[in-house]
Amino acid sequence: MTLPFNPFRIDWNDCTFGQWDALLARCKRPTLLQTWQYGIALAKVEGWKADFGIIHFEEKPVGLVQVQTRKLLPFLTACRIYRGPLWIYDEIPGEMLKLVLRMIRDRYLLRHGRPLVFHPELRDDPATRQRMSATGFRRWSEGYESVWLDLTPGSQAVRAGLHGKWRNQLHQAERHNLVLETETSAGKQFDWLMEHYLEDKIARNYRGPSPAFLRAMHGASADKPPLVVLRALHGGKPVAGVLLVRHGRAATYQVGWTNEQGRAVRAHHFLLWQSVLWLLEHSYTGFDLGGINETTSGIAQFKTRMGGKPFRLVGGYV
Repeated sequence: MTLPFNPFRIDWNDCTFGQWDALLARCKRPTLLQTWQYGIALAKVEGWKADFGIIHFEEKPVGLVQVQTRKLLPFLTACRIYRGPLWIYDEIPGEMLKLVLRMIRDRYLLRHGRPLVFHPELRDDPATRQRMSATGFRRWSEGYESVWLDLTPGSQAVRAGLHGKWRNQLHQAERHNLVLETETSAGKQFDWLMEHYLEDKIARNYRGPSPAFLRAMHGASADKPPLVVLRALHGGKPVAGVLLVRHGRAATYQVGWTNEQGRAVRAHHFLLWQSVLWLLEHSYTGFDLGGINETTSGIAQFKTRMGGKPFRLVGGYV
């Protein structure tokens, strides 16, 4: 049987950090979980090995996909893809996308001892679900939801796009003479925020990356460390902090903490707005506000009122 012609190919583990990072920077919607630093940190902290694949159309690189693998038995290796593949161009036509999905499906099969858990970076709609099914994948979980804030219009347009109530609360924060501190190294401010983050995780029983993982990710690239800590002081005392993680031309809001005094002076509104200004100053074009779900409706409302576009991915497949 003659297989249909496929103009795509995936070159595996044949690139440097610099080459991967340069391609990621060309992606319009880069994701944190497809960064080189994320893969290296997973290997160091959790024992997952990263395979880095560059997707070519004919001889031209058009996308990338990172796969984490962990050997469970001599004949069985667990494999997973989170929030990939990513594309340099805005959109890959559906029939062409199916060719790449089939390549991934054929590489990771249970009968070959390489079962795959796949959370593709594809929006949830009937056409996408059909393509996943047509290429041999079976859906088994709901998709990630978040809010994407486009920064390309600039600070004035982004501020004008804030929900009226959110903008009024930002005005309140700005009247409280909050002082901003910014740190791009995993130093004292990072340690301070991680201490409060751990206490909050335990008290509220939610999942999130460990401080060890975040530090390992930060240390995986000495020339371009990804973490940014912004901290608000009121009356000389820190009352709130946020952690951003940069990836390509975008960033993700990863950690946030505030105390009662910070809530009273709207310190989180102040810090999220200062995050937008910092990212714009450093030429970033997108801001993933870090996930929303039905169980935390107040957090979801806080994020959606920043004026971004909510999105939901197609879900988890095997």
